[in-house]
Amino acid sequence: MTADQPLAFIYDRRATSHRELLEARLKACAKYTSAQGWGFGGWWVDEGEEALTDRRPAFDLLLHAMQDAGSDRPRVCLIFGWGRLSHNERIRGVMMRRVLLSGGWVETCQGEKRTADGQWIPTGRLTSAPMLP
Repeated sequence: MTADQPLAFIYDRRATSHRELLEARLKACAKYTSAQGWGFGGWWVDEGEEALTDRRPAFDLLLHAMQDAGSDRPRVCLIFGWGRLSHNERIRGVMMRRVLLSGGWVETCQGEKRTADGQWIPTGRLTSAPMLP
């Protein structure tokens, strides 16, 4: 692994008891990370009530891990889809901004991304996005 290879920090949330869907999303994120040739920085999941509010302890830990990884290599917060941050646009925007201010960018397994320089790449730019079974 080289210093210019991005390091992926995978995030998800789960408010229900359906663990199978969470596992499928995490596997899709791992597959996407591998297909991009990225390093793996770990994964973080907020569960239960914490998955439904704007207070996300696991997400906070992910941000600390991204900062601890240093600024000498690119860092990405990888999510399966935008709803994994929040279905509420305001909360989702705040969470994305926190990642950007930490020096990383946010990307989905469908190839959408938001970068600190304001770049927005919508769905359809990548053709090898993993799908849930």
